[in-house]
Amino acid sequence: MGTKLILIRHGETKWNKAGRFQGNKDIELNSAGRKQAEKLGKGLADEKIDAIYSSNLSRAYETAQILSQEHGLEVKSYSSLQEINFGVWEGLTFDEIMSEYEDEFRNWQSSSSNRPPQGESLEDVRERVVKKIKEIIANHREETIAIVAHGGVNKILLSTFLELPLDKSWRLMQSNTAVNILSFYEDDIILELLNSTAHLHD
Repeated sequence: MGTKLILIRHGETKWNKAGRFQGNKDIELNSAGRKQAEKLGKGLADEKIDAIYSSNLSRAYETAQILSQEHGLEVKSYSSLQEINFGVWEGLTFDEIMSEYEDEFRNWQSSSSNRPPQGESLEDVRERVVKKIKEIIANHREETIAIVAHGGVNKILLSTFLELPLDKSWRLMQSNTAVNILSFYEDDIILELLNSTAHLHD
């Protein structure tokens, strides 16, 4: 059977809607995000989930809390699952970043070891999140676990576990409350679902 990981992105926030880089800023769900989380919970209501984890940032934790109501589980949250620290870019839109920091942004995009000003590289993030995910999986052998995290974190995890180039992780789409499913076996990892938002359309 292996361990089944349901990897989820948080619901919408006002900064998502405005196209602003959130990073470590603790932005709560907006009303649309809470409705998305409720639909997520209903969509996964029939799934036998043994444990629920999340980033400790409000948007992820609140999404996980709403999901947990369908399963009667306590959410365990960790700072190590927080979104990429985008440094001085947090709170800015893509256009604003390109206007003020185009060279730095291109440099950051060019290599997974490069950092935004006062921020983290993709490799920095991978080091902290993969360590925590492996620890969680080791504690839940042959079980199903749900983890609610962030767009950037999820892309890094998917790229790492599927052995894709880390600096191409941005090619993976992660919509608000997207569901991804990975099954971890003794000697292999299988992707069963990617960026599903079917629960939002039922």
